[in-house]
Amino acid sequence: MTRKQKTAIFLGILLGILIAIASYFLYCPSPPAGLFPPAPNVKTRTIYFVQHEWHSGLAWAQQTGETFGAEEWKDAPYVEVGWGDRQFYFAGDQSIPSMLRAAFIPSDSVMHVTSFAEAPEKFFKFPVLPIELSEAGFQNLFAHVKQTFAVNEKGDRLAAIGKGQYGVSNFYAAVPRYFSAFNCNTWAAEALRNGGVSVCPNRAVLAKNLGEQIKSLQNISRGNS
Repeated sequence: MTRKQKTAIFLGILLGILIAIASYFLYCPSPPAGLFPPAPNVKTRTIYFVQHEWHSGLAWAQQTGETFGAEEWKDAPYVEVGWGDRQFYFAGDQSIPSMLRAAFIPSDSVMHVTSFAEAPEKFFKFPVLPIELSEAGFQNLFAHVKQTFAVNEKGDRLAAIGKGQYGVSNFYAAVPRYFSAFNCNTWAAEALRNGGVSVCPNRAVLAKNLGEQIKSLQNISRGNS
């Protein structure tokens, strides 16, 4: 094989990789139709997107029968959930090897559940963006969150594996496995998309990416009102 042929093969492979990467970020699945924005005069629920520095959280006000929070305070006024890599998020291993492993090797995941009483805008010291969902949209999002917990044979979430990071909170074993292309921020985007919100999970690698998408939707909504 000549040097020119080797170069052509290399360039062809490189082009294929670049096309695959571009296709991944350009792909944006449509959310379920008819859920967002909520139709006039339908029951709505507010979801709060919490933009932690590198991490996305989703919070909401609990209603009767939705005892979803940490066991110590399941019926708390508010609950926030977040999903992430078990070793980095739960064990707190923020070493370079741990970050590289989380980025390139699929690994075990956890859910963080926080119960609290204050309004999310007061409880969190990070940007909080409210999103109005229809009740049907919220139930879709709620189902997506519940499906992320590892469960027993009865379908109940497993016992907490450890205390959480703030508020009354716990960590729980979760699914699927964590990977850089499907991280805490793309998971939150996928949950919102299930609720009908027109966000693109593939373009939400960072928390600020998802925050920008939500702000753009809010601006469009204000412009149409």
